[in-house]
Formats: sequence, structure tokens, C-alpha cells
Amino acid sequence: MNRIILLLLTLSLSFGKAFSQCTEINEPKVLLVGDSWAFFMNTESTINSVFKTWGHSNYKFISNATLSVNGAQTDDFQQPGTQAEILNQLTLNPTIEVVHLSIGGNDFLGDWKVSNTQAETDTLIAHVFVRLDSVIRFIKSCKPGIKVLWSGYVYTNFQEVISGAGGLGSTHPFYGTWQGMEFPTALQINTLQNDQSARMNIYAAADPQVEYFEATGLMQYLYGQNPALSVPPGGTYPPYSVTMPLGDPNYPSPKSTMRDYIFTKDCYHLSTQGYKDLIGYNTQKFYHKYFMDDLYLLAENSAQTGSVSMNGVVTDTLFLGETAGDQFSTVLSFNTTSMADTTLKKASIFLRRKELTGTNPITGSSIVVKMKSGNFGATVNVEAADYTDAGDASGAPCLFGSNTANGDWIRLDLPVSILSHINHNAATQFVISTPGASNGRVRFYDSTDPELAPVLNLAYGETPSGITEAASNKEFYIYPNPTSGLLTIEKGTETITHLEICNLLGEVVLVPNAQQHTINLSTLATGMYMLNITTKNGKSSQRVFKD
Repeated sequence: MNRIILLLLTLSLSFGKAFSQCTEINEPKVLLVGDSWAFFMNTESTINSVFKTWGHSNYKFISNATLSVNGAQTDDFQQPGTQAEILNQLTLNPTIEVVHLSIGGNDFLGDWKVSNTQAETDTLIAHVFVRLDSVIRFIKSCKPGIKVLWSGYVYTNFQEVISGAGGLGSTHPFYGTWQGMEFPTALQINTLQNDQSARMNIYAAADPQVEYFEATGLMQYLYGQNPALSVPPGGTYPPYSVTMPLGDPNYPSPKSTMRDYIFTKDCYHLSTQGYKDLIGYNTQKFYHKYFMDDLYLLAENSAQTGSVSMNGVVTDTLFLGETAGDQFSTVLSFNTTSMADTTLKKASIFLRRKELTGTNPITGSSIVVKMKSGNFGATVNVEAADYTDAGDASGAPCLFGSNTANGDWIRLDLPVSILSHINHNAATQFVISTPGASNGRVRFYDSTDPELAPVLNLAYGETPSGITEAASNKEFYIYPNPTSGLLTIEKGTETITHLEICNLLGEVVLVPNAQQHTINLSTLATGMYMLNITTKNGKSSQRVFKD
């Protein structure tokens, strides 16, 4: 009995040690703030689910009932209580680097009408942007360097859901909203949304702390229109046939992507999968690479990356596992000569699954990674000798991310034994194998598309030599802002060579005298504008508001 207890204790300790080596440290990285879209994403943990499928299962979002509020408008996030909670969460969670912001949609649904003149619509949009900017500026004031990602919206589907085949008409919960907007068609409401989206593109482009990725047509692109639209213009189109980011503004988002209430569909809110698709797009465009550490490298898109089999088969396709009795290993090459002269505290490889044939060969204990500073075999290209070449180091990585479906990313955190051999003196090759796998082979995405390519992520262990902090660009001080007329520029010692005022469509509306430090904006309509300042040393852009 004592021997059995001792054996069980020994096994428990050994498994515990192995488990601790592969335990993820979960860090809150994103604060979710916003309206009903944020409410649903908070309730369903959408961001966490998507981060896992992109290999970032160690990063989480946080939110609460004060910050993700059904029906909220921009002015709700200008209130002292809400802003105090934003500051509170950023203070309590110092690892948060991004505020994911979803506000502005309800402002338009509540105030815009089909009968509005263009001037009235422009004024509405301008006022919404003034409030949106106020919220963003407050968030930025809470934490130096914080990023704000405004996730935006995709097209709605009022007309088909309410008045189309099977619609509930005036008994639909959103009928009053549609009626209040004077029953816009898809083209009318989509045009308004794309106008807002275009202005947000300009807004974000002028601020390195703000991110926005236009995707109003995302649901159209991913799902297509099938069956035929039951309201004008009718017809169908297949998935991936419309052009991103705007899709076809004549159509709504497909009815199938709207939230299902069993007795009816929503007009405005997406299904659980729809929100995952939206966050997935944000992750593809921003989060995936933003969450990388000190340096990330894409695998070479050449003959240096591919796969090699036990029987000497060489291909540029990234295979891993066994098929027809032949074992395949994935070969990845990274140009690590850009790495700083320093030690590493962490290195990870990210791979996206494209296809699975048979049984999945990837499990938590099945993978072996070997590496070579320089190249395996005789040349840098993938060759038969790479399969048996021992390389400089090898070991079992920790497997994280998601390993269940095509399109999912796995993350391989490399063992310490490999880290010291990755350096800036030569490129680095990796061979990834699943010894003993049978009846199954995975195919990974290659480097053809940089957004989906294999990634080597490196975290430095100490301050690298030769790296200094870049000096920040000097910002001009402008006041008062907002202004009803005169705007003063404090230029210090800079010599201004050119000034221009642009609207949110990028159109130049005023070219003041560059030699004067006061600009008269009294002739401009109420709204937000961009002040572009050119000096002998470069350019600066700042937002200004005309009351």
C-alpha cells in the first residue's frame, strides 16, 4: 500500500511539473466599452473566444454592466459615473492595452430620418463625432499610450426582416425604430453608415492611438445572399463575391446573420457567430500582430518554407502528420538577422490550420520542434535531409490557442533549450514534427497572405543593445478648442510653411495664411475638422471643433 501511495505521489508531482511548464498566464488586455453590440459581446465572451482561435488564449477582455450597456449612446459615456468606471478598470488592470469601443450606432438610429436634408445629416454626424471624440480623448487621458479600437458596425436589415417574407410588420419589436427613421431602404441607411465609416477612417488615420477597420459589408462577404432577398432589389449572390469593405450597399446584411429570437429575427444585432466574425476581422487586421512581443517575423515565402517527409517527399505546402504511411514535418524559415543583440525570454510560433485529413495529429504532447541557426541540410531550401538533420536544439513546445477547426490558430511556445540558439547572426529554420502520428495530416496556411502567414514571435529578455526610445513628435498647442470662430496656434520655435483645414471627407475647406498664428473658422459649418500643419521639420495633424 505504501508503495502504491508513493507511486501515485511521484506521478502526481511529475504530471504537476509538466503541467506547470505549460500553464498560461492569463492577462486582461482589452477593456470592452459600448452599446448593445458590446453588451452581447460581453455576455457571450466573444472576444475571448476569438482570441483563442487566433492563438492568443492567454489574453482576455473584461467589461461589466456599467461599461457594456444595451441602448447606450455616445453621451452616456460622457457621464461622470461611467467615466469613473472606465478609469477604475484601467487602474485595477494595468495590463490592459486596448479599449474596444462600440458606440455611435444608436445616435443615428434615434435621430436620423430619410427626410433629413444633407445639411441636417452632416450636422447630426458632426455632433455625434464631437461626442465620440470627447469619449476617446477621455480614455486616452486615463492611461498614456492606451489604444482605442472603434469596432464600427455592419449593415442592418430592417426592411426585409420587418416587411419581407415572414416578417412581423408593425408588431416587430424594431418597427418603431424603422418607422422613426421613415422606413429607409437598405441603400438609404447603408449610405448613411458608409458616410459615417468614411469619416471615421479619416479620424483614425490622424491619431496613432485610434484604430478602425472599415467592414460594413463583412456579413455580405462571408455569407452571401441565399435564399433570394425577399424585398427589392431581390436576387442572390454567393459568399466572397462582393468587394470588401463596403460589399453591395443595395443589400442589407443577410437575414441569416441577424440574431434569432425564434419567433422573429433582429434587425440590428448580429448572431453569436456574426459577432465572432466581426471580432475575428478586427483580430486579423489589428489584434493578432499587436499582441506580438518585441519582434515578430513572417515565415519566408519561398522555397525555404514547406514540408518534408520521412520518405524524402519535398513540397512547398505546409503539411504536418501522416498520410499513406509517410510522416510529414513542417519546415519554417525566418530571417532573424533583424533581431536585436540580446537574450530571449520567450519565443512562439503561430500556425493557422487550413485543412485536416483524417485524425488530427496535433495533441498537447505530440509535437517536437527542432531548430537550426542557419539552415538544416546542405542548403537553405527545404530538402530531404532536413527530416533527419538533428539541428542545434530540439524539444517539446507548449501547445496553446485552438486546435479544433479549419481557420484556427495554434501557438507553440518554444522550450527554453531552443531560445539561446535563436540569434541575429543568421537566419533560423525550424522543423515541426508529430512522431508516431497515424491516419491524419494537417495543412497550414503558407506565407502567401501576410495576415495569415506563420509567425515567429520573440520577446527579449533584457534591454537590447543599440535600441533607444524614439523622441515623440512635438504637438502644437491650439486653443480654444472647440471654438466658435478664432483659433490660436502656439507654434513655439517651429516655422510653419503651410496650413489647411479639411473636413472629415478629406476635402480642403480653408487655407489660412501660414504666417499668422490666429485662424478664423467663423465661415465654417458646425462640426469637426482636421488642421494640417506643415513645418520645415515635418507635418502635424490635429482635430478642431467648430461650435
